[in-house]
Amino acid sequence: MNNNVIFGINGPVITIKGPTEFKMMEMVHVGEENLVGEIIGITDDYTTVQVYEETTGLKPGDPITGTGNPMNVLLGPGILDNMFDGIERPLKAIEKQSGAFINRGSKVDNLDSDKLWDVTMKVKVGDKLSAGEIYATIPETRIIEHRLMVPPALSGEITEVMPDGKYKLFDTVARIKDEYGKTHDLTLCQKWPIRYSRPIEERLSTNVPLITGQRTMDTMFPIAKGGTAAIPGGFGTGKTMNQHQLAKWSDADIIVYVGCGERGNEMSQVLEEFSGLVDPKSGRPMTDRTVLIANLRYIRELHSRSITAIWATT
Repeated sequence: MNNNVIFGINGPVITIKGPTEFKMMEMVHVGEENLVGEIIGITDDYTTVQVYEETTGLKPGDPITGTGNPMNVLLGPGILDNMFDGIERPLKAIEKQSGAFINRGSKVDNLDSDKLWDVTMKVKVGDKLSAGEIYATIPETRIIEHRLMVPPALSGEITEVMPDGKYKLFDTVARIKDEYGKTHDLTLCQKWPIRYSRPIEERLSTNVPLITGQRTMDTMFPIAKGGTAAIPGGFGTGKTMNQHQLAKWSDADIIVYVGCGERGNEMSQVLEEFSGLVDPKSGRPMTDRTVLIANLRYIRELHSRSITAIWATT
């Protein structure tokens, strides 16, 4: 009998009575609809779960199933020119599955696992690579090249290389043998736990300006590449238009637009307007170098280039 059942419900917070075998930060599925949750507290008496979807309809006794893994995101080609919710579920794919309103417990691949990508290999058998070195490239969009890099904490000798050609996301394109003699498959993607920072080799000083293309900002409120800035203001004061201008004219290669805690109607307007912007650098749609994250208030449910992250919060 499964003892991992709901004991108490307080909004998005679920409690399980008694000891469990769950781990801190483990991803779990809650209820019959398999809502996405995460273990955020463990004591001798109770285990606490944060549910990232609406909990209406859940009741005591509903099952909670562990996955054994922390919550993670899938990193690979297909992120650009796409829209995701806060747990990397692609909204376009969900719309095809359930229509304009997102059903709870929607199950779709984070990235399209059936799409074929044109892969160009950059290594040969016998090459010695370390973490972060490039082993293949992919034209993710018409203006952005996606560079496949050896995962963190992995290094060794390339023992097998597939020919250039078209491959799916989880296809093996090369194999590398580490210092212990273990062979690892190199694919087009990596999974990364959301609570762990990507490792860095060196912290660079913020002494290079980000040219925003807005004379007032560049003169009065200069921003450094690698730094942060805020645009405070009330409703209708032009925050979104400033963000559009930054995305369009700043000298960044990739734009990550995060709508966190916004109302659905406000974010939908942003998405519609953003899709109509044209990149002055390439003449292509801005979405060719943009990823949109819609982590809404009421929703149901690359690192070798310079990146500008635009946070739209209320």
